[in-house]
Amino acid sequence: MDVMLKQVETDDEKKNENPLSTIRHHRHLIMILVSMTSRTIGAKDPGHTKTARPHINISIGVSRLRPIRSDRNNRCQLSTAFSPIPARFARTHSPIVHSVPTSGLSLRESSLSSVTSDSGTSLGVATSQDEWWQTWSAENGIWTNENISVRLPRTEERGKGGVTATKNIAALEVICRIPRNLIVAASHKDMPTRAVEAATNVKNCSWAVDLTAAALVTLHPVVDATPLEGAEKAKQEWVQGWVAGGWATDGADLGSEEEDWGPKCVTGSLLATGSDNDANVYAKFRFPCHPVLHRASLGLALLTGSNDSEIALEALSNRGRTYRAMRDALLELVTTPSPERKGSMRERRAWDVADVLSRTLSRVTMLQFNDDNSNANEDSYSAVVVPLHERLDHSEHENTKLVVASNDEEIWLVATRDITAGETITRNYNLAPRLDGDTSEGALRLLLQFGLPPNVWPSA
Repeated sequence: MDVMLKQVETDDEKKNENPLSTIRHHRHLIMILVSMTSRTIGAKDPGHTKTARPHINISIGVSRLRPIRSDRNNRCQLSTAFSPIPARFARTHSPIVHSVPTSGLSLRESSLSSVTSDSGTSLGVATSQDEWWQTWSAENGIWTNENISVRLPRTEERGKGGVTATKNIAALEVICRIPRNLIVAASHKDMPTRAVEAATNVKNCSWAVDLTAAALVTLHPVVDATPLEGAEKAKQEWVQGWVAGGWATDGADLGSEEEDWGPKCVTGSLLATGSDNDANVYAKFRFPCHPVLHRASLGLALLTGSNDSEIALEALSNRGRTYRAMRDALLELVTTPSPERKGSMRERRAWDVADVLSRTLSRVTMLQFNDDNSNANEDSYSAVVVPLHERLDHSEHENTKLVVASNDEEIWLVATRDITAGETITRNYNLAPRLDGDTSEGALRLLLQFGLPPNVWPSA
């Protein structure tokens, strides 16, 4: 069989071969190969009345055949061509040195500074200062402690990190004060009317529906309204800057464009790919779901070290079900869909809903407001996304916490312990709310929901 596969690939590489004859030749060899495999398995177990299922599946590409082998437990041994996320995010056994060329870059992208300690000595931490954040926060009433530095997240950080203490910060010291009118929240006081109306049309109401609706209205204000100004304009500018999201928000997480059942086969995005009836549709092909979703679940399980790909598949499927449950009701909130992807107006609106959902899930936290003057209980907490806090690095021993000021008009980011100069400002993403039905844990959840890189995953 290996000889046959090599022969097929060799034939494909001939430049002047008739394409039609090549296809017929491949089809003939595939039939022979599957037939031989079936007879071999059947010969080992002559008591079977039906032909045993072959333990080799053939994935047909545009230019050649790629075998994807499975063992007796149906655990797929992925080919080297599969890359669930770009190589720069993959788990490695040795540190990777990233060399970033600075020629041709703007000041915001290439300017470097050095963090110093209280004594004035350099700590050797090179940063690329986020000048947009510094300007935007200062113009919109956000106070930031002078003892922290905010830089642009590096590529390998996947949108998280870059906030560091430049000098010692004492426990309970305020790191940042954010006006409440700049946050995105799923609370009755903060949600726009359009978001409330759209969210009530969703059959299964949840914090994810409310928060996604609020973010969509922030991005897409009423068409006939006067130009945005003040806090509404500032909030829109901030949400427009949300790029990173959960795993596979960026199609590059699924591998190269040439791979079968990879980025080229998704419908807008992985989150928007598939339907609630996929199990029945693809059962005849012996797939448990849409092939793109199935391939992604195998890669996700392999990447996060999960021993059971079904857990990864269920996490992906649950995320898709959540999206499809809210999609139709929230479509009307997208007034001007993104032009990057080709499709009908409805399709592009649906893909925008999926993108905003993914980016919202990766930033969310819970916050207790004092609006109702009630005791601390589950009903007094709301799902929110807060500037600066939404981009902090992850740690199970976080050094900050969000609290609401006594007047309910400001959100404070407070140090929970002493923070030394050079230490990263962190939050614990494990404490963020999860989707209904989501049972993923550890590295799987940190990557899928928040897009967090391997260096912050729990060790095996």
